[in-house]
Amino acid sequence: MCFGMKEALNALAICLALSVSSGWAADKPQPVGKQVIEPFDFHEVVLQPGPLRAQVDEIRAFYLAIPDDDLLKGFRARAGLPAPGKDLGGWYSSDTFLVFGQIVSGLARLHAATGDPACRAKATHLLAEWAKCIEPDGYFYASRKPNAPHYIYDKMLWGLLDSYLYCDHQEALTPLSRITDWAIQNLDRSRRVNDTSTEWYTLSENLYRAYLATGDEKYRRFAEVWEYHAYWDIYARGGDIFAPRPDGGRNDAYHAYSHVNTLGGAGAAFLVKGEPAYLATIRNAADYLLAQQCFATGGFGPDEELVPREKLIAKLADTHITFETQCGCWAVFKLAKYLITLTGDARYGDWVERLLYNGIGASLPMTPDGRVFYYSDYCLHGGTKRNTDFGWSCCAGTRPQAIAESQDLIYFHDNQNLYVNLFTPSVVTWSGATGPVRLTQTTSFPEDDKVRLTLALSRPEEFGMKIRVPAWLAGRMSAKINGHNVNGQMDGKHWLVLHRQWKDGDEVALRLPMKLWASPLTSDRPTPAAALFGPVVLAFQAPAAQRLRSLDPAGLARALVPVKGQPLSFRLKSDPAVQVRPFFAIPAATRYFVYLDPSMGKRLSAEDIKFTGPWHNAGALRYCNEVGAAAECEFEGRGVRWLGWRFDDGGRAEVTIDGQAVGVVDQYGPGRELPFDWTYRRLGPGRHLLRLSLLPDKDEHSKDRYLNLRGFEALDDGK
Repeated sequence: MCFGMKEALNALAICLALSVSSGWAADKPQPVGKQVIEPFDFHEVVLQPGPLRAQVDEIRAFYLAIPDDDLLKGFRARAGLPAPGKDLGGWYSSDTFLVFGQIVSGLARLHAATGDPACRAKATHLLAEWAKCIEPDGYFYASRKPNAPHYIYDKMLWGLLDSYLYCDHQEALTPLSRITDWAIQNLDRSRRVNDTSTEWYTLSENLYRAYLATGDEKYRRFAEVWEYHAYWDIYARGGDIFAPRPDGGRNDAYHAYSHVNTLGGAGAAFLVKGEPAYLATIRNAADYLLAQQCFATGGFGPDEELVPREKLIAKLADTHITFETQCGCWAVFKLAKYLITLTGDARYGDWVERLLYNGIGASLPMTPDGRVFYYSDYCLHGGTKRNTDFGWSCCAGTRPQAIAESQDLIYFHDNQNLYVNLFTPSVVTWSGATGPVRLTQTTSFPEDDKVRLTLALSRPEEFGMKIRVPAWLAGRMSAKINGHNVNGQMDGKHWLVLHRQWKDGDEVALRLPMKLWASPLTSDRPTPAAALFGPVVLAFQAPAAQRLRSLDPAGLARALVPVKGQPLSFRLKSDPAVQVRPFFAIPAATRYFVYLDPSMGKRLSAEDIKFTGPWHNAGALRYCNEVGAAAECEFEGRGVRWLGWRFDDGGRAEVTIDGQAVGVVDQYGPGRELPFDWTYRRLGPGRHLLRLSLLPDKDEHSKDRYLNLRGFEALDDGK
C-alpha cells in the first residue's frame, strides 16, 4: 500500500502515535500494514474539566515533583560521577524492573497530551544527564547487577523514543543507538517461554517503533529476534494457549501483564510487515481474553496469571491480588489502539472504557515515597483498596504512560469521518477537506446519560460523524441534531453513523440509556456476578458478606434503590445499611464486595481476622515467627478449615475455639508450599471464636517456627 506523507505519519501514529515526530524524512520506512482509521496526535485533543482531566493533572504533578537528582543517583554513582540526591528506595534503589525509562516516557507523553513545557524540560534533562553515565561499550544500567536487563532495556527504549517523538529531542537517537548496540552484543537470547525474570518477549514492539522512527535496519533485525511466535502463533491459528505446543512444551499458567503486553509486538510487526498472521494474532487474542480471562472491570490476571477458566473461578475466592492495575491498563490501551485503528471496529473501545472507569480510574493516588496502587482486589469474600508497602514497582512506571495514552483513545478519523470513541469532556481539532473542524464534547457521563457534541467550522462541509455504540446500552442510542430527532444507522463495526453537510454551530445531542445489570464471570452460570450501571462496576459496602449471600444478581433493579442526589449510588432495599457505590468511588481501607455469589462469606480473609504481633503481609498470605503472636476471628458454621501451606521452616500453634483448646497444629513440611489441611468439625450451630497462637516448640527438622495463614473457611456441615 502506498501512503502520502500525511497518511504515513498517521499510520505511524498507530504505533503509539509516532506521527508527532518532526524528524521525519522522505527516506524513512512507511508502515506496510493497512490502517482503517487513524488516531489523532496527542496535541490535537484537549481535555476539559472532568474526572479524566483531574487524574491526568494529579499524575502529571506527582511525576514532575520527583527530584531529578534522586532519579539519576544510581546511574551517576555507578559511573563514578557526583551523585547528589537521595535514594528513592524500594525497587528503584535495588535496580529491580527499574522504571526510569517509563517515567521519562510518561513525562514525554504528558507533554504531548497537555502541552506542559515542564514535562518536556524534565524528560529531556533526565535523558541528557543519564546519557553522561553510559559507558564506552554502551552499558547503561543503574547498577552492576540489574534485575531483568531485558525489561530495563525495553523501558529505556520507550523513554528515548518518546522523548524524540513527543519532545522533539533529536539527541535521544544517539544513546538509543548506543544502548541497542550493547544489547545486541550482550542480552541473553535463550528466549524461554513465559520467562518472567526477563520478559524478553515485550522487546519487539519498541524495536519496530525504533525502526519506523529512524529507518535503521538494525532495529528491525533485532526486533525479529524477540518475536514471540511460541505464544503468538497459538492465537493466530485460533488454538488453546494451555494445550501442548508443537515444540512439546505446555504451560498451565502465563504471567498475565507481560503476555498481554507482548501482543503490542505483534501489532507493531503487522505495521512493519503487513503479514495477516500478526493481525490475526491480536484479534484472536483480544477475543479470547475478553471472553475467557477478563473480569467485569476489564481487568485480568489474578495472582498475575492467565489460567484456565476453572482455575480463574477458584482464584476469585482465594486471592486479593486480582488485577495488576496500572500495567494491565497500559497493555490493554496499547492493544486496543492497534485493534481499533487496524480493524476500524468500535467494540474494542468498550474494553478501554471499562478500564478507564474501573481500572486506572478507580485507583488511589500514589504516595510521595513511590507506593502505587498495584493491585485491584475483587475477592469474592471482600476486598479493600491499598497501595503497595514498598516503593517504585513496575506499576509506578506504567501509571503515567497509561493515563496519557487514554487521551489518545477518545477520537479517531479517516478521510471522510470523525469518530467519537469515549465520552468525556474534551475538544478535538480535525483537518477537514475545506478547513479545520473543531468538535467540543460536553458531558458529565457516566453520572448522566447525555452527551453534547458541538461543531465549529469555517465553512460548511460534508462528512460523517461516527459514534461508538457501547454493548452495555439499556436501549437504543438516540441522537438529535439541532433539536431534531435523527435516525442514525449502526454500521457493521458498532458505530452510529451521522452523515450530512455540517455547519458552524451544529449540535448533536446524544442519549446513552443505562440500567443496572449483572455481568457473570462465566457465561454458563449466573454467579459469581458483578453489578454494573452502564459501564460502571458497583461495589457493595456491607458489614459482612453474609448480608449479600441471598442477593440475586438477576434482580438488581428490584433489590436496589437509587440514592437521591448521589448519581450511580444505591442502597439495598431489604437492608438500607448496605450501600452500593461505584468501585471508582470507594476510598482506601474501606471494605467492599464486587462479586456476588451464594458462597460468599464462607471464606474469612485477612480483613476478617484480628492479628496480634508482627505478622507480615504477602498478598493473600500472612506469616509470623514471633512466639505468642496470635490470630483470631469469629465465624458462623459447624466447622472451620485453616488455609495455608507447610514449609521447611514451619512452626506450631495452639488452636482454641470458644476458649477451649482443640489441638496443636504443626505447619512443618520437608519443602516449600506443601499441602496443608487442618479442619475442625462437630461444632454446634451459631457463631464461634477461633484463636491460634504461636508456640515456642517446633519440629526438630524445621529451620524456624513460622506460621502462615491465608484465611479460614467456615463449614456449614459439621460432620
